Amino acid sequence: MEKLIFTHAIPRNHIFVDWDMSSICNYDCYYCNEEIHDNKVKFPDIQIAKNVVDKINLEYKDKDYAYFNLLGGEPTAWKHLDEFSYYVKKDNNKNVLQLLTNGTRSLQWWKKHAEYIDKIIVSVHVAQCNIEELVNKFNTIVNEIDVDFQIAMDVKIFDKCIEYYNYAFKNLDNKITLRPKPLKVLIGGPELMPYTDQQKRIMQELSEKHGKKSRKYGSPMLQDNNPVDVVKIITNEENNWEGWACWIGIETINITRYGDVKIGAWCNPHLVLGNIKDLSFKIPMKPVICKYDTCGCWTDIHTTKIKNYVGATL
Repeated sequence: MEKLIFTHAIPRNHIFVDWDMSSICNYDCYYCNEEIHDNKVKFPDIQIAKNVVDKINLEYKDKDYAYFNLLGGEPTAWKHLDEFSYYVKKDNNKNVLQLLTNGTRSLQWWKKHAEYIDKIIVSVHVAQCNIEELVNKFNTIVNEIDVDFQIAMDVKIFDKCIEYYNYAFKNLDNKITLRPKPLKVLIGGPELMPYTDQQKRIMQELSEKHGKKSRKYGSPMLQDNNPVDVVKIITNEENNWEGWACWIGIETINITRYGDVKIGAWCNPHLVLGNIKDLSFKIPMKPVICKYDTCGCWTDIHTTKIKNYVGATL
């Protein structure tokens, strides 16, 4: 039997839907491609979005639940977020809604919308935010929503990023997860920012907060029964699984801001299965042989991979 080199402690019982919803954003980070925040691509029609939920529930009916991760621009700007959040859980209350957000919405907004949001990942863009305000805000609602903090480690202001990180580590509620996020030169690209060896070592040695979640959403990827340290994998540039079989499409799926449905968050751009406007996609349910010398997305990194796989592939 093939040894699982990188896998999960148990097979994933859910599908992770990475959904890049729009290019509407109130930030203008230089390391984001302009098309990510140019405000030109609007959010999907709410009925189309609901149809997608129904389609995912059908295509992955053998899974226990679907995990919807909304990102792209700033997902909290969507006026139909409440309606969609409710719909995600309408037919399967195990389904999960997560937002990748810059956290700039007010405390009152988060309290109002917390009922159907399970988890948020707060991307802390150091050049554009006040860490004290963010920490105070999310400490207040930590019992209503599971919260992760990711400090974006901007190489141009690296010392300030460390200052923000240390403040968050000292002052964040212990229920909140905290970790550094190494950045690419451009988000979604293959090239890591030009960190010095010392900066890489500093990021690897930062103490993390592991938080405490109201619900566990799946097992972490394992290597020889030890949790994988994604920060070290990326900064050491060990995120290479070329030639391995990857379970994108089976465990993860991506919806682009243009509505294209594909497997993998940034790899295999040609493997477009269809579009959400006509629900023409069908999931092939076969792993893909990785052809890249680096894996550039945290979602894809956490997807099961098997070396020397001999089964059917796309």
